[in-house]
Amino acid sequence: MNAGYKEWMENIIKLRSSIQTLKSTDNVKILEHFFTQALESEFSLESTKFKTTLKQLLSAAVGHISNTTPSQSAAFILKKVTNASFPKFRLTDIRNYAVFNLYMRCGVTVDTYFERFSSPPGDSVQNELYLKVAHGHSVCNAEETSTLADLLTYMQFLKRVFVVKQMLRETGNTVFKPSQLNWIGFMMLETVQEFNFSMLIWNLFVDIYNYQLFL
Repeated sequence: MNAGYKEWMENIIKLRSSIQTLKSTDNVKILEHFFTQALESEFSLESTKFKTTLKQLLSAAVGHISNTTPSQSAAFILKKVTNASFPKFRLTDIRNYAVFNLYMRCGVTVDTYFERFSSPPGDSVQNELYLKVAHGHSVCNAEETSTLADLLTYMQFLKRVFVVKQMLRETGNTVFKPSQLNWIGFMMLETVQEFNFSMLIWNLFVDIYNYQLFL
């Protein structure tokens, strides 16, 4: 079993136990404390500004009642809290973000080439927008690249929050994979290993698409 995934699963068992034991404590506060500890560990080298934004996003997410996908819920919270805009981009810009994070967070080097889907796996609107940005060189300058990276990382962080919240609600046998529950770099790596690099790029594109629905 993937070590990061195992660690998260074990911690969620402890979290569930804490919620059941500390009945007089607000569950939202327990959740926020749980994720804050993970945040401080995972993003210890990030700037104070970056971590402050993550904590603001976390505070908004833990109390949010959602019946949408983790990506859609994450997009809603990110827009509500930051009101930021993704810069103009092409898939190459998303590729650059993914390559950098796989190396920085996992120490893994991947081939920068990836197949663009000729028939993308989304709905007609998603597919049309994907094909519009599928080809061509990077268009983000240094500042825009930084903005793109921050917003995509915020999205991955929030998606994991909503996956954990869903796990706590589930009483059935829903299975969550390491690509959904892990440290952020390793969620990306697991997506590449379970599917391929093209699917990772697609998932990140869909995160941006979901965010732009709230513009």
